[in-house]
Amino acid sequence: MPVYSDYLSDPRYSVRAMSDAIMSIPNEYSLLADLGLFPEVGISTTYVEIEAKNGSLNLIPTSLRGGPAGYVKRDTRNLRVMKTLFQSLNDKLVPSDLQNLPAFGDPMGFERFDTLLQERFARLQAGYRQTHEYFRWGALRGNVYDADGSTVLYNCYTEMGESQQSFDMKFGTTDGSAGPTDAITSLRRFHQKEAKGEPMGRTLVLCSAGFMDKLRKHSAYVKIWENQQAAANPIIDGFTSLMTADALYVEHVGEATYVADDGTVTTHQFIPANEAIAVPLGTRQVFRSYFAPAEMMSAVNLPGQAMYVSLKELDHDGGIEIHTQSAPLFVVQKPRLVARLYSSN
Repeated sequence: MPVYSDYLSDPRYSVRAMSDAIMSIPNEYSLLADLGLFPEVGISTTYVEIEAKNGSLNLIPTSLRGGPAGYVKRDTRNLRVMKTLFQSLNDKLVPSDLQNLPAFGDPMGFERFDTLLQERFARLQAGYRQTHEYFRWGALRGNVYDADGSTVLYNCYTEMGESQQSFDMKFGTTDGSAGPTDAITSLRRFHQKEAKGEPMGRTLVLCSAGFMDKLRKHSAYVKIWENQQAAANPIIDGFTSLMTADALYVEHVGEATYVADDGTVTTHQFIPANEAIAVPLGTRQVFRSYFAPAEMMSAVNLPGQAMYVSLKELDHDGGIEIHTQSAPLFVVQKPRLVARLYSSN
């Protein structure tokens, strides 16, 4: 069995190769990304500059052929500077992990070493992905909390100088007065007005279990629900969902857990009970996942990525330390377009 420096001298175990390897593991916590929200952008700085503009699209006046062209009118700028967060976590491989486990045809032990690395990577990656998804949900609701669920890292509404709009679905209304369909119509009009030129498609409504139960049992939606169930063709595999001409409703009961040093377990529900979060799909600039370079010399001033890994030989040939980093920032750049849905009856 070779010493660990033999492994680390192989180019397959460089920072870039290892970082690519941990990124290639399938993401288990990706509903928001799968639905087209929070596209990832690598940045070469440790901060993000966001222009919160007053700008709706301006009409272009007619001009004389051959005459001088007008100039684009610059929007009033309100520059926001937000620092990326920083996360770091270590694991290790020690001699007992490889002892007595020879692989046939692999005298140097590279195959077994690779297998163990992938196992460690999967565990580390799951923790980062879960945390990143937790941050995304926090950005949707306004406050992005640290893992303890009480420390506010930043608030998207405060950062962008905007406020949240709420819409009452009134699921208990059955007398013909304003109910959920009217609320969704009002929501759609609000989105179209407040998008200020931002392209948008169908409205996405991320529902708690209680909200979805009330929705699919309401007289305005029960027939749609029955027809879609009879078709036995789920809109999104693995999720209870309902689609109308204007909106896609998706039930999500996801949550994240945090275990403190004293063993206390805290559970964070992504969507509040009996509520929903509504956002417009198809936008270009509303949601962003920014990733800055790692605190590593090989990453300086290069576009960042979601996770980085480096390997280091421990003292006295005691094993290999696996060091990981991530420097993310999840932002709703137009948080006014994220609406809270609830029912007062």
